[in-house]
Amino acid sequence: MAIGRTTAEFDEISPVYDATREPLEPAVLDAIAATLRGWEVRAILEVGVGTGRVAGPLAARGFGVTGVDASVGMLTQARRKGLDRLVRGSAYALPFDDGRFDVALFVHVLHVLDDPKRALAEACRVGARGAVGLVRPRSPTDREPPTGEPRPRALVIERLRAEGIDVPAHAGGGPPRAERRLLEELPPAQLVLVHEEEVTEPLREELRLFERRASRWTLRVPPEAMARAVAAVRAELGDRTHRYHHRLALARWERPRSGS
Repeated sequence: MAIGRTTAEFDEISPVYDATREPLEPAVLDAIAATLRGWEVRAILEVGVGTGRVAGPLAARGFGVTGVDASVGMLTQARRKGLDRLVRGSAYALPFDDGRFDVALFVHVLHVLDDPKRALAEACRVGARGAVGLVRPRSPTDREPPTGEPRPRALVIERLRAEGIDVPAHAGGGPPRAERRLLEELPPAQLVLVHEEEVTEPLREELRLFERRASRWTLRVPPEAMARAVAAVRAELGDRTHRYHHRLALARWERPRSGS
C-alpha cells in the first residue's frame, strides 16, 4: 500500500496521539452504544480506528468491533491496548465483502479525508445498515463570534505566517466546520444527538492544541516558532473566556437500495 502524506503524519504522531486528545466521556460512549443498539447494530467496522480509543470501549459494551486504518503506527498503538481485530487498509477501498458488517463507523475521521463522500459510499457498501459518523452538528443557537472577539487559532496562524512559515489554508477552519459542511452537502437519513452542553472556558485553552502538536499541520512548524507564537497569543488573550454550545451526534447514511 502506498504511504500518503496524511498516513505518514499519523505514523509520526501515533506515539503521543492519545496524550494530545481528551477521551470521550463514559456517558457519551453509553449514549453512542444505546443509539447503535436502537439501530440493531452489533457488528461494527470502525474506519480510521486509530489507537482504538473508541473501538475498545465499544467492544467492552458488547459490540463486535473490527478496526481498519491506513497508519501502521496507529494500529500498533491499538494492538498494545489488546485489540486484535485490526486490518490495515484504505477508507476508499475497504478489504471486506458487501454488507459484511451492520455499519461502518467514523469517529471524528470524515474531516481528515480528502474525499469523505467517496469514503461514505464505500462504507455503505460494507455496512448492511449503512455508514455512521460521530459529528459535531450546528446548534440552533450557533452564531459567529462578536466582531473583535479574538480567535486563538487565527492569532497563532497569523503570527506564524508573519514569520514566513507556510500554514495550510485548511488550518484555520477546524474539524467542526468541515463536518457541518459535509452534513449540509450530504444530509444523513438520521441524526441523533448523543451529547449537548454549554461550555465556558478560557480562550487560551485552545492554545494547548498547538503546544501538544494535536493538529497534524503543526508537525511541520519549527518548535521554537510555535513556542514564540503561542507565548505571544497567550499574553494577548490574558484571562478572557468564551462560551460555546458543544454538541455531538451520530449521523447515519443509508445503504442505497438494490437497483437504485
